[in-house]
Amino acid sequence: MRVTVNVPDRVVHDLRIQATKERKSVSSLVSEFIEGGIKIKGKKSAKASLLKMIGQAKVDKKALKMLDQMRSVDDRT
Repeated sequence: MRVTVNVPDRVVHDLRIQATKERKSVSSLVSEFIEGGIKIKGKKSAKASLLKMIGQAKVDKKALKMLDQMRSVDDRT
Protein backbone atom coordinates (compact mmCIF):
# COMPACT_ATOMS: atom_id res chain seq x y z
CA MET A 1 0.00 0.00 0.00
CA ARG A 2 1.27 3.43 -0.84
CA VAL A 3 1.00 6.15 1.82
CA THR A 4 2.24 9.73 1.71
CA VAL A 5 3.65 11.35 4.84
CA ASN A 6 5.52 14.58 5.50
CA VAL A 7 8.89 13.97 7.13
CA PRO A 8 11.46 16.60 8.08
CA ASP A 9 14.46 16.78 5.72
CA ARG A 10 16.95 15.86 8.46
CA VAL A 11 14.97 12.69 9.24
CA VAL A 12 14.90 11.70 5.57
CA HIS A 13 18.65 12.30 5.39
CA ASP A 14 19.27 10.07 8.44
CA LEU A 15 16.87 7.47 7.07
CA ARG A 16 18.72 7.29 3.75
CA ILE A 17 22.05 6.89 5.54
CA GLN A 18 20.67 4.10 7.73
CA ALA A 19 19.10 2.34 4.75
CA THR A 20 22.43 2.45 2.92
CA LYS A 21 24.28 1.06 5.96
CA GLU A 22 21.80 -1.81 6.26
CA ARG A 23 21.66 -2.33 2.49
CA LYS A 24 17.89 -1.96 2.52
CA SER A 25 15.46 0.25 0.69
CA VAL A 26 14.18 3.33 2.46
CA SER A 27 10.67 1.93 2.08
CA SER A 28 11.50 -1.35 3.84
CA LEU A 29 13.31 0.48 6.63
CA VAL A 30 10.34 2.79 7.19
CA SER A 31 8.03 -0.24 7.29
CA GLU A 32 10.25 -1.88 9.93
CA PHE A 33 10.24 1.29 12.04
CA ILE A 34 6.47 1.63 11.82
CA GLU A 35 5.89 -2.02 12.72
CA GLY A 36 8.26 -1.71 15.67
CA GLY A 37 6.52 1.43 16.86
CA ILE A 38 3.12 -0.25 16.70
CA LYS A 39 4.42 -3.22 18.75
CA ILE A 40 5.87 -0.90 21.39
CA LYS A 41 2.61 1.03 21.68
CA GLY A 42 0.69 -2.23 22.04
CA LYS A 43 3.00 -3.38 24.82
CA LYS A 44 2.68 -0.04 26.62
CA SER A 45 -1.10 -0.21 26.37
CA ALA A 46 -1.14 -3.77 27.72
CA LYS A 47 1.16 -2.75 30.56
CA ALA A 48 -1.07 0.20 31.46
CA SER A 49 -4.14 -2.06 31.48
CA LEU A 50 -2.40 -4.61 33.69
CA LEU A 51 -1.23 -1.95 36.13
CA LYS A 52 -4.75 -0.56 36.28
CA MET A 53 -6.13 -4.02 37.10
CA ILE A 54 -3.46 -4.55 39.76
CA GLY A 55 -4.36 -1.23 41.34
CA GLN A 56 -7.97 -2.41 41.67
CA ALA A 57 -7.04 -5.76 43.21
CA LYS A 58 -7.91 -6.49 46.83
CA VAL A 59 -5.93 -8.80 49.09
CA ASP A 60 -7.81 -11.03 51.51
CA LYS A 61 -7.02 -10.19 55.15
CA LYS A 62 -6.40 -13.89 55.84
CA ALA A 63 -3.70 -13.92 53.16
CA LEU A 64 -2.02 -10.89 54.73
CA LYS A 65 -2.10 -12.58 58.15
CA MET A 66 -0.56 -15.75 56.69
CA LEU A 67 2.15 -13.69 54.99
CA ASP A 68 2.99 -11.92 58.26
CA GLN A 69 3.21 -15.29 60.05
CA MET A 70 5.51 -16.70 57.37
CA ARG A 71 7.74 -13.65 57.60
CA SER A 72 8.02 -13.88 61.37
CA VAL A 73 8.99 -17.57 61.10
CA ASP A 74 11.65 -16.73 58.51
CA ASP A 75 13.01 -13.91 60.68
CA ARG A 76 13.60 -16.33 63.57
CA THR A 77 15.80 -18.72 61.61
